[in-house]
Amino acid sequence: MKKRSQGATKGQVRQRAKVTAKELLATGGGAWKTTSSLGDYLEQVSRPAIENAKLRPNTQTRYLLALGQLAGDCKAHSHADSLREHSIGSGTRFRALEACLKEVAKLHGTESARQARSVLSKYVLQQLNRDELIQGSPLAGMSIDLTSAKPAARKRGGQALTKSEYSAVLDFLLGLDPAEGQTKPSRGRWSLADRIAKRRNAVELTLLQATTGLRVSEANSLTWAHVETGDDGTLHLGVTAENSKTHRARQVPVLDARVAERLLTRQNSAASSSAYVIGSPADQTIVWNRDNCQKSTTALYLELSEALDIALLKTARTHLWRATLNSLLLDQVSEVVRAAFFGHDTAINRAAYTDLADTSSMVTAARRLRAV
Repeated sequence: MKKRSQGATKGQVRQRAKVTAKELLATGGGAWKTTSSLGDYLEQVSRPAIENAKLRPNTQTRYLLALGQLAGDCKAHSHADSLREHSIGSGTRFRALEACLKEVAKLHGTESARQARSVLSKYVLQQLNRDELIQGSPLAGMSIDLTSAKPAARKRGGQALTKSEYSAVLDFLLGLDPAEGQTKPSRGRWSLADRIAKRRNAVELTLLQATTGLRVSEANSLTWAHVETGDDGTLHLGVTAENSKTHRARQVPVLDARVAERLLTRQNSAASSSAYVIGSPADQTIVWNRDNCQKSTTALYLELSEALDIALLKTARTHLWRATLNSLLLDQVSEVVRAAFFGHDTAINRAAYTDLADTSSMVTAARRLRAV
């Protein structure tokens, strides 16, 4: 392979030629060199590697977020030690990698930094090894203290609404007209009907979670094919192993008949059984965008906090319902059945030697709560 080197002096030409020769011998003349931008490599090699990997949607989203933090793609913070400004040669030195991970820990917390290290090892350094740009991993066997910016621990068991607050939220949402207060946008492609559909989505997703304890990702992945009505009239929602955070399929009853009726009314307007129970406001056959969903429900929770004078709703979000149901049914349903209902991991003896299929006690207890 012939390459031309230029310089102001013969010595400079020789030096540049030697560097080029060393680069060619190291990379075999491939497209990437150790002098190439590491930021470009992250976008053109690491990102597609994550997108094409067989990962669960939520895991893929977290890994892409971690990759962005490594690259310094953050609107909220300035990343002085990101990998984007490095060449592959300088950015794969241990000190550069350590500084980047510590900065992620400082700005985004310990858990984010740990995920960033996993992404860095598997989707950056391993790819660089495949392209013969580095040998081995600079992080192998090296410890990095990522706990300096560890966020305050969350309250054990989460935070829950009281029984009266929980009832007030359900009553308020069930009596809410999604069209009330909505006006036609002055411009843009969204119509008044779109705005109403978006608000209806937020209300009915909240009702669904409040009476089932489903995680938001589980609730948003439900299609009408996963919905069944039992012999006793109870509406059951099927969470598949693929959509469950713990990879365990389970049947979850809707614990309030009024909400079940609301969902069945929604089902009557569904295009098909493959449509989502809570799909995109504009097209129920498409999954509701995660960011749009979060913004809509956050606005609704703040509205609930103001209208019902419940301070917890200013900060708590969708996991609130799991903690609330678990707390309200604490003395009425065994821990093992509750663990199965919410899809938590349980101790081996409980999982292996207890029948977790029958959730009728959850339904009975929930009805008793309303009767008191």
